[in-house]
Amino acid sequence: MREEVKWWLKAAERNVERAEASIERGDFEAAAFWAQQAVEFSLRALILFKGEIPPKTHNLVELHRLVSDLLSGVREELLSELTPYYSVSRYPDIFMGVPVVHRSTAERFLRFSRELFERVREVIEHGVR
Repeated sequence: MREEVKWWLKAAERNVERAEASIERGDFEAAAFWAQQAVEFSLRALILFKGEIPPKTHNLVELHRLVSDLLSGVREELLSELTPYYSVSRYPDIFMGVPVVHRSTAERFLRFSRELFERVREVIEHGVR
């Protein structure tokens, strides 16, 4: 396995942990951002695992389509809903401020990011291609 795959996977795991910690602190906007990052990094790890180079995008739907053969059944609407949280937290002027993220939304994003991360890790660890 390429070393970069391990780096991205470890970073994805840390981002899941950051999302969890953000929810514990009541910072639901940060939790949404870290959940988005966890999903993005997980998908990048899987793209590298396939032997491809990830494109320069934060679009989770686009990244997932590159690995959908290894990671089926992912709810594309959640990927689409989560994608903007990369930009929202970094560039509040794009959306006229940072939107309010409710606890239930942050927790839903966290569950999704944790589940996706675990599925990606399983595929990579079992060497399924």
